[in-house]
Amino acid sequence: MMKKISLCAVALVLACVFAVGNASASPATLRITCWGGYAKPYVKDFQALVKKKYNLDLKVKIHNPVDQDEFYEAAKKGTADIISPPQDLAKNPKFYCFTKGAFLLQEPDLKNIPNFKHILPFFKKDQALIHEGKRYGVPYNCGPYGLGYNTEKVKTAPTSWNILLDPKYKNQYTINNNFPKCNIWICALGLGYGYNEIFDIAKMDRAKIQKRLNLLVKNAKSLWDGAANPDEFPELALATSWGFAVQKANLKGGKWLLAAPKEGGTAWIDYWCITRAAKGQTKKLCEEWINFMLDPVRQADVVHAQGVSPAVDNVGDLVNPEEKKIFHVGDNDYFKTVALWRVMDEKTTKAFAEMWAEAKKQREK
Repeated sequence: MMKKISLCAVALVLACVFAVGNASASPATLRITCWGGYAKPYVKDFQALVKKKYNLDLKVKIHNPVDQDEFYEAAKKGTADIISPPQDLAKNPKFYCFTKGAFLLQEPDLKNIPNFKHILPFFKKDQALIHEGKRYGVPYNCGPYGLGYNTEKVKTAPTSWNILLDPKYKNQYTINNNFPKCNIWICALGLGYGYNEIFDIAKMDRAKIQKRLNLLVKNAKSLWDGAANPDEFPELALATSWGFAVQKANLKGGKWLLAAPKEGGTAWIDYWCITRAAKGQTKKLCEEWINFMLDPVRQADVVHAQGVSPAVDNVGDLVNPEEKKIFHVGDNDYFKTVALWRVMDEKTTKAFAEMWAEAKKQREK
């Protein structure tokens, strides 16, 4: 009887060991909702890292949204473990993520993200993803709503947003369509309004800005969604751009640069945020992903592939001197001169929507 019990015990132990061994090699899934290009090129290397470190065969499911609303929906419905929203989304009344008892995001454990120490101080100080003293996101990259110019057609670097209103550039520039607030901001900056005014319609002369906005939209050759079309750039003199299209146009032989308007400009930070759906090991994998994406090699690719600025200070010679200059790589002082997108009140948001609708009517005339 004792012998039979012993044999059963050994069999049970072996079964448990076999089960644990299989579990360690079992597939896991990480669901990422992020802007196009932020994840897909890096999946294989990340899977290799996870396999080596955790002995997991990781599946990565990626969804690329066409509008920022999808980040909120993914967090709310639990269809993504990690998202890449712009910094002003989480506290926007329309997309508020910190309702008491129903937070849509969770704190990353920075002990699992050692590359966080290399993030530029300006980005660390941003309060957009800080709620009641706790951090709910990690900066990944930063881009301006920038003024690009074709050096073959515009021989002197533009010094003002007002160049877009110069009649000689009619039908020779492109501007954004799905973030119209950016166009209203540059119209306001061109009129001399400051950063403490452009995010509040009550502090601006709406009629004056509307007049400029109407002209800006009417005379544009095209309006772009998502990112400007680099294939259109050879026939353009000017373009507003996150930087993506400028970089891609240059890779195709273009000679584009980003200007530095004297009035300043606005910029976004895209964050990696872990949603409430990520549990246990999945949350740890989210933190691994964030740390992986903050590695100097991936951060250099923020410049090379995305045409925007990395969030860290240790990219070094992985980018060339021209790229460092154009994209302000590691230049903390430069970022102090731009206004990060801010959450605007309901009155301003409504006014901006009405102003954009009115401006777009000009293209129908």
